Amino acid sequence: MVGSLEQVAQAIRAYKKFLITWHVDPDPDSVGSGLALQQALQAIGKGAVCVSPDPLGDWFDFLPGIESCKVFSENLSPSVDAVIVADCEPDRCGGLVPYLRSGVPVINIDHHGTNPGFGQAFYINPKAAATGEIIYELITEYLHVPLTEAMAVNLYAALSGDTGTFRYSNTNSRVLSIASELVKCGANPAEIAVHLYENRAYEEVDLMRAALDTLEISPRGEMSWITVTRTMLGERQWSGQKSEDLIKYPRMIKTVKLAIMFRELEAERTKVSFRSRDNIDASKLAGLFGGGGHMYAAGCTINKPLPEAKALVLETAANLLASDFSNQSGGKGGEDQDGRHFGASQTPGNDIP
Repeated sequence: MVGSLEQVAQAIRAYKKFLITWHVDPDPDSVGSGLALQQALQAIGKGAVCVSPDPLGDWFDFLPGIESCKVFSENLSPSVDAVIVADCEPDRCGGLVPYLRSGVPVINIDHHGTNPGFGQAFYINPKAAATGEIIYELITEYLHVPLTEAMAVNLYAALSGDTGTFRYSNTNSRVLSIASELVKCGANPAEIAVHLYENRAYEEVDLMRAALDTLEISPRGEMSWITVTRTMLGERQWSGQKSEDLIKYPRMIKTVKLAIMFRELEAERTKVSFRSRDNIDASKLAGLFGGGGHMYAAGCTINKPLPEAKALVLETAANLLASDFSNQSGGKGGEDQDGRHFGASQTPGNDIP
């Protein structure tokens, strides 16, 4: 745990107008957390606007308040007193990074252990299942804002997304208790699940079919991987959030300890996501390529063409599996939905995928 949630609350009280943002390739945790916080700040008389580094698409349309969210553009000129960065370190905020480095006061809230903490105030809690869990605590226990139905829906989506609908190892009694409170405040679990997982366009399901055709497994069956090319993604290039869901398929294989997904971003840029189990530390593997994340969910971005990046990662992973690279230090927190939050680059100083 790094920083203090009380200091975060004090910093929020000190300013009047906020810009709230999150990481590139946004997911339900980042967007749901940001929207809930925006609504809480507005409830106590603060000005707040959410700005996403990347377009959100219709996948997030069900989240209350999403219509007020702006998308970063080069001509963006925010008139705010401070910026709140949720669910990542500021360097993961795409085109907003120069602005965040310009001297504007930054408040950083995150649950990823690879986040070193940044800004005037910050709180990094790797034990939290999702940033939504931290935002819930901030809103209810430190800002003392009564939860509305809109906040509850956004926070439930955040928790649901990062726990795999409460299936992953980061699901615990506190997470379920918070979820129960959110349901009492108006969140509908069935409706949210439908929007998150059963509301896909035909093209997305067709992408799953094409990606499954690439499924491979190692000779001993302990490692499996799937590959997504730019051609497969098509003109719309489906957001990282949607394509990242594909990694669940190699992970389903009962013998697999390490699942990998390779996603071609550009001609010489490849995103690699890792999921692991049986005490295999995925963040250790990602760290070898400049990335990071949780013990069971991590990722990196490698500045190499897809075939080269794939060969390099598979060889490294096979060698590490042979030497049993289980975590020896107790881990870096539980798993969450994916490694897209942690796409650091192999190039030093460039960790924005």
